[in-house]
Amino acid sequence: MPVRDEFRMGAAGAPAEGSDAGPAKDLIDAYMTSRVLSYRRQAKRSFEDAQRLAGKDAGAAEEKAREALDASAKAFWWAEDSPLEERQHQLMHKIGKWKRKQLGCSIFFDGKGYAHRCPVVIAHKKMGFSVGFTATRICSICRKDLASDECPHFRDRSYWIRGGADAYGPCRVCEQDPCKHRADTLYRARVVAIVSAHSNMSLHEVSIVRKPAQPEARLAEVPIDIDELASHLGPNFLPGVRLNCDQCLGKCPGFTEFPGEH
Repeated sequence: MPVRDEFRMGAAGAPAEGSDAGPAKDLIDAYMTSRVLSYRRQAKRSFEDAQRLAGKDAGAAEEKAREALDASAKAFWWAEDSPLEERQHQLMHKIGKWKRKQLGCSIFFDGKGYAHRCPVVIAHKKMGFSVGFTATRICSICRKDLASDECPHFRDRSYWIRGGADAYGPCRVCEQDPCKHRADTLYRARVVAIVSAHSNMSLHEVSIVRKPAQPEARLAEVPIDIDELASHLGPNFLPGVRLNCDQCLGKCPGFTEFPGEH
């Protein structure tokens, strides 16, 4: 029997407002899926725009292709280690291959050295950043300090919550305002930890980890060793010349796995 996710308040069999609604894993998974699909749609729209503009306006086509690569990489990061991952991986390479063939892809040079800034290259480095900090985290359900005795809610549970924004903030079901959730209806909602600008945040450290808690906390670029380039390209290589990136033309080189968490 399917689990019900909403009840009109006062209806027969409706649960009590604020009561436990069971494990939150399905809601957490659904949120991940929604982020993947949202970025995938963005990537495909921008890719279609780039294809339409190619041959008409190279600059505009380049901009749209870059937007498509960025969105496809974000879809991949949100899908990491899930059944959706490989589909996003293939989309990244499809867009990257088209861009390389139609518009070209060059490695970034800042006047001193080279670096990969392509989202496809960065996505193949399975690592990201974890920020260690202390702050007051507010519970999205009761709007109280999540770590205090006043908050009875747990991150792995869901609760029956009235929809819509209230005097304390946006909708507790989706954290949006406005939204589609009704104030006369109870919905299953997961607990979200809210860190506000007034939460006395204190930063302690930033670590490189294999899989960051925030999927988009990734590298901005991957530096390339000049000496290795010179060794590979031969004695006629001069730093500053345009270098093409051909990663998406051939077979995927695979992923660089972060060896440990430091």
